[in-house]
Amino acid sequence: MNRPPPIALWLLPALALLALLPVSDPTRNLALFLTLNHAAALLPDRLWADLTVLGDTLVALSLLLLFLRRQPNLVLTALIASLPATLLSHGLKGGLDLARPYAVLGDQAHVIGRVLLAGSFPSGHTTTIFVLAAVLSSGLRSRSATALLLIGAFLVGFSRIAVGAHWPLDVLGGILCGWASGLLGLYVANRLDWAARPRVRLAMALFLIACALALFRDYDSGYSLARPFEQAIALLALIWYLLPGWTTAPEQPA
Repeated sequence: MNRPPPIALWLLPALALLALLPVSDPTRNLALFLTLNHAAALLPDRLWADLTVLGDTLVALSLLLLFLRRQPNLVLTALIASLPATLLSHGLKGGLDLARPYAVLGDQAHVIGRVLLAGSFPSGHTTTIFVLAAVLSSGLRSRSATALLLIGAFLVGFSRIAVGAHWPLDVLGGILCGWASGLLGLYVANRLDWAARPRVRLAMALFLIACALALFRDYDSGYSLARPFEQAIALLALIWYLLPGWTTAPEQPA
């Protein structure tokens, strides 16, 4: 397993921690939310709905099918990292039980999709997408790929403000939770050799195919505008994985 680029490993959480300081003030957090939420409303709601579902757990799991045949080690790492990410995110949500923007601001907040009222910190969608960003950037070994992954992850995080579901503070918390969980997954996966085991790969394949089928058939993420996009992701992932001609052996290093 390859390590993430050092700049992505250390700079990202450092910047997120620095950004937490000013927005930890409730007044600043609220004011920044209104500014960003209203600015985002100038762009189509469908754009933000499509971006935000990329942080949905079932969508993220379906996307992992794109990497399963060639890089099963990365898929296993992401699945391992999802365990602490889920515990951390849901534990903080339930323990803190902070109000969401609409519960505080009412119609001042531009909301896209389902109206959410509680369990604000941290952003679970942001946590999920930054788990993927941390794990994939470690394995793809490309500065351009890492840059695209981080840009995409930040856009997904920003979309949580755009759809009115989270405060800026929640998004920064999701970045830290997701990145930390991704690094923990990498640490554990580096000490295991499970991805090469046929039974483990078969179990991952069956699980991820089931996730993609569920996403395609009948799934409600709360963002009806993004339903065609979700189905397109599921179909692409299934075709990509099941396409004839793919080798079942992982790509060997040169």
